[in-house]
Amino acid sequence: MKRCVVIVGRPNVGKSTLFNRLLKQRRAIVADTPGVTRDRIFAEFKVEGKECLLVDTGGLVFGVEDELQKDVGRQTRAAVDEADIILFLLDGQSGVSAEDAELARYLRRCGKPILWVVNKCESPRVQQESVDFYALGMDQIYQVSAEHGEGIATLKEALAELLPSFDKEAERESEEDAVRVSVVGKPNVGKSSLLNYLLGSERLTTSERPGTTIDAVQISLVNNQQNYLFLDTAGLRRRARVHEEVENLSNVATIRAIDFAQIVVLMVDAVTGVTDQDLQISGLAHEKGKAVIYIFNKIDLLAAGKKRLNEIKEDLVYRLLGIRRPVILEMSVKSGRGLKRFFPELKALYKIHSHRVGTGELNRWLSEAVTAHQHPLINRRPLKFYFITQVRSAPPTFVIFVNKTKGIKPTYERYLENKIIERFGFYGVPVKIYFRKREGRAK
Repeated sequence: MKRCVVIVGRPNVGKSTLFNRLLKQRRAIVADTPGVTRDRIFAEFKVEGKECLLVDTGGLVFGVEDELQKDVGRQTRAAVDEADIILFLLDGQSGVSAEDAELARYLRRCGKPILWVVNKCESPRVQQESVDFYALGMDQIYQVSAEHGEGIATLKEALAELLPSFDKEAERESEEDAVRVSVVGKPNVGKSSLLNYLLGSERLTTSERPGTTIDAVQISLVNNQQNYLFLDTAGLRRRARVHEEVENLSNVATIRAIDFAQIVVLMVDAVTGVTDQDLQISGLAHEKGKAVIYIFNKIDLLAAGKKRLNEIKEDLVYRLLGIRRPVILEMSVKSGRGLKRFFPELKALYKIHSHRVGTGELNRWLSEAVTAHQHPLINRRPLKFYFITQVRSAPPTFVIFVNKTKGIKPTYERYLENKIIERFGFYGVPVKIYFRKREGRAK
């Protein structure tokens, strides 16, 4: 099993910057505002041929009154409990503080290997003054500048010495069959609460305050011998309503989470009904070829009950474009109502999304579809269909070879899409059909 390496420190000491620097990519959100990271952020990390799970955490401060900060602290302490190695990050520019001393005592009591890292050591003055951190009782400190990359190579060498060799084959076998699922939706619709319920623990920070989750948070689950990799994402807001830099970056993280997923779980507030923003998220997912499960949450708060629920479901079906028979679930995450259907529907949709059809069966279908309804003449010449093949699954994608591609009517494309969905049961998933020109045999 991979070792878990956790970055811990006070707020705004540069934990997310170090996380991104080690990964050589922008995975965690970085801003000058303290408290941007609230949940644990996970990433696979390889150093000198050894692999581990790198974890970024929120700032840990003891004795705070703010409820959200207390929640963040609980998440960080949970990460420390799960850690095999701790990177304790300190701020070289601000010097030793009472909070650092308290944190150092707490981490020592955990009895785990600690690398003491002093960040923001860009200048010789800060490097010289960072020796004051030895007063906390460590044997060695690593001076780095996470922003500029100074000292990172030395820190990686020290971390690699603490990591054991890793069996790549065993890990590959355990992760190859994982279904990637992203949970998306507007802020405060219950995304983190859904995953907490499925996990059976308060794994993710939840709050009545919209925007509690900022980064995409990765979670592994196993249900009925099937591995799932879930991403809980920040709420995707309309650009006009994004005033802070942090919220803008959260939107980017959500879009990347949709890119990552095979199946997108779009949560909709049943009280407010389907909004244009929900449809924009759905459209983005379909454009990227993702299968979508629509969850109407908070049905226990509906005043009109079943009648109102049927109305908003019909509204969704009417406003969706290109999706036949979308998978719609109604539930109350708070009470657990309707959650039994979640994994069976998820597994069934994944099977449809990744289904492949044989070439012979496809060409028999194409012949029947074209015979039943032929394309109008193009420049007084018929459109000839040679053959069809499925070039990929997830999403089901097909290429039809014809004698000409210019002049094919969009209405006929939709006719073929509808027919292929009906024939092979591609309900609830986007289907893509492309036309490619092929010269006739005489030519």
